[in-house]
Amino acid sequence: MVKRPLMLHPGGPIRLAAAGFLLAAGVVSGACASGAGRAARADDMGGAQVQTAVLQNASGAARGMNMVSVTDVNKTLISSPPDQTFQALSAAYATLNIPITDINQQARTLGNAAYRVRRRIGDVPTMRAVDCGGDSGMPNAETYQLILSIQSRVVPNDAGGSVIQTTVEGVGRNPTTSASSDVRCASLGGLEKRLSELVKQRLAGK
Repeated sequence: MVKRPLMLHPGGPIRLAAAGFLLAAGVVSGACASGAGRAARADDMGGAQVQTAVLQNASGAARGMNMVSVTDVNKTLISSPPDQTFQALSAAYATLNIPITDINQQARTLGNAAYRVRRRIGDVPTMRAVDCGGDSGMPNAETYQLILSIQSRVVPNDAGGSVIQTTVEGVGRNPTTSASSDVRCASLGGLEKRLSELVKQRLAGK
């Protein structure tokens, strides 16, 4: 899953420093402005989410700013029925040592919204799973402490099989410095691919 932040404003890009505006109020999730697209429902996998922040300058004048983030979903087609696929997916999480902290059997959703990991997710190197930036050719995902949100859902398709939908995103922090700033980590697709491989192997009886 890739989360792409985008700021929208009716008058074009906002230059906060030049305008002298400060973020004065909390962010309101789910607000939708004209031209910003739809706000995602709470049960959506991925999609667009619109957040509205209130900016205030030194004289007290305020204006709203819409911020849109888009989360992409990795989808894999499976020929087996949804219930069988969901069981295999749960086993795939266990194989990769990803603790399942959130599960809904009826909705066929599972995942972990705060998975702490370094270097490897099972047999998947973190540098193949997410992009957290990096310096001098060394990916931050290789050395940083990561907190990832890994969420999956199994839905039926028209052919009687299933579709696995998975999102992966998170943040990373340098464990060797005192810096407290986090860097955003976006999916590279490696973890989703490995989960799908394990599901197919289990369904095939391997």
